Amino acid sequence: MNKKLMAVAVAGALAAPGLAVAQVGGSPGVTLYGRLDSAIMNNTFSATTGGVVSEVKKGDIFSAGNAMGVRGREDLGGGTAVWFQLETGVFPDGRQDPAVSVGNNWGGRNSGLGVSSTWGDVMYGVWDAPYGVAAGTANVINSGPFSSTGIIMGNGNTTGALPNARCTAALSIPSGSVNTTANNVCTTEVTGGTTQFNRRNSNSVQYWSPVINGLQFRLGTAVANYQSPGTAQGAAGLQKPQYLSGNVTWARGPLALALGYETHEGFRPSTVAGGNANPKDTGFQLGVKWNFGPGQVGVGYETLDYGANNAAGDNGVKLTNQVINGRWNLGPGALWAGLSSTPGGKSCTVGAAGLAVVCGSAGEAKMTAIGYDYVMSKRTKMYFAYAKIDNGTGSAYYYVAGPAGNNPSGGGTAGGILASTDVTTLAFGIQHTF
Repeated sequence: MNKKLMAVAVAGALAAPGLAVAQVGGSPGVTLYGRLDSAIMNNTFSATTGGVVSEVKKGDIFSAGNAMGVRGREDLGGGTAVWFQLETGVFPDGRQDPAVSVGNNWGGRNSGLGVSSTWGDVMYGVWDAPYGVAAGTANVINSGPFSSTGIIMGNGNTTGALPNARCTAALSIPSGSVNTTANNVCTTEVTGGTTQFNRRNSNSVQYWSPVINGLQFRLGTAVANYQSPGTAQGAAGLQKPQYLSGNVTWARGPLALALGYETHEGFRPSTVAGGNANPKDTGFQLGVKWNFGPGQVGVGYETLDYGANNAAGDNGVKLTNQVINGRWNLGPGALWAGLSSTPGGKSCTVGAAGLAVVCGSAGEAKMTAIGYDYVMSKRTKMYFAYAKIDNGTGSAYYYVAGPAGNNPSGGGTAGGILASTDVTTLAFGIQHTF
């Protein structure tokens, strides 16, 4: 393979994981697309309690971030077009873990209907928040589950409708009416987490500006699912979840920049008298990526400010996260490495209710990843990877759902790992895009 063709293959294979984040649909017609990534993984979970080290090993064939979808576009004339996209998560190994099944239905991942014109795009459906899209700017790690985005950065990721903890009570319907035995109209769809800023929200409405001289901005919100009935108001008042997200990105030549900002209100309502039913949480991030020819380097910084809801032990939390990573073209592929970390929550009370963010050194964590992508063609690569997550005594960051009972006492759950558990992973995988 000559050098020019190899360069094209490397660029195409390394860029392929960024599915469906640019303007959708470049020409009329319907297209089938997807990414299949499957790796043989060996995980070691270790924790130290009272000076005693306990360890569990897990062998796995894991499929990370896989997707398949169809997208189409119809030109209406005058520079206007209508487009659609339907995307689902897929698992070549037949994984059935409930903790990772969200989004594994047609339309469960980035999906929607949109109208495109010279003024930009307006879409509605389920889609990555603009804040999360901006987070990818500094991320040049894309093999298997080892991306920094949505692990420490963003305080995890989540998919679903806006949280509505109060949407559980039945409406008060007079006795004798036809609905007295089935009057709970507050049934809700699957909701996303309450503290994550790397979100894929259902019921999304977004605007994407046209790209002008490399500059683009995106704005997004989501229609809240069922609003809580008055009978579910609670001592602190009525929960009214709201979400706004935006980004500004710029890319010219070797340099790419991104700013992201997002606000949540009412995601963590207090349940006590005098509390705040709609505390405000904000996220801000800055990302920079530099392509210097034979390689790339990316840097990202993030602040997450969780407002006080005045519940017992909850006076708010401030969290800072950072990441640095890079890639160096080497032989028929590229060597990559990254480090993301957090010093733990600041300006907060230990054990703050409903925040899942631990204060001080107990909440610190770091993730180190290093690997090599061996490019086989423009669409296919093999990769070898090592990753290590070091959690503080109160933190439990992880990149896939953890194993049930990951400690001798059986206290683990299928949805994650126990606090203070460190995770070491070795992986050999193949990724193919189409």
